[in-house]
Amino acid sequence: MDSKQINENIDQLSLQFSQMVTEVAKMKDSISAILEENSELKIENEHLRELLRSSEKKGHTVHGLSKSKKNLEKLYNQGFHICNESYGKRREKNESCIFCTQIIYGER
Repeated sequence: MDSKQINENIDQLSLQFSQMVTEVAKMKDSISAILEENSELKIENEHLRELLRSSEKKGHTVHGLSKSKKNLEKLYNQGFHICNESYGKRREKNESCIFCTQIIYGER
């Protein structure tokens, strides 16, 4: 190898090294952003868990209905009456029933 070839190889390696340093810096920035987002999501997740635990202690789901009322709501949404007057009968054309909705969503 002559000195010109050696200098070209060194210049090429230097350029490649510079490009690699730039790529590593970009990757480092990306990793920092991902780690920051991950930390924020962990904190938010823990807050949601606490909210869920406190809601479950009260016997309600996140939507404010107890598990039994959620079951009644599910039956109602499947097209059945859950009220005393027509319990178990199919609702005609999925019409709403004020008695059923009162049982599910009303205050007791």
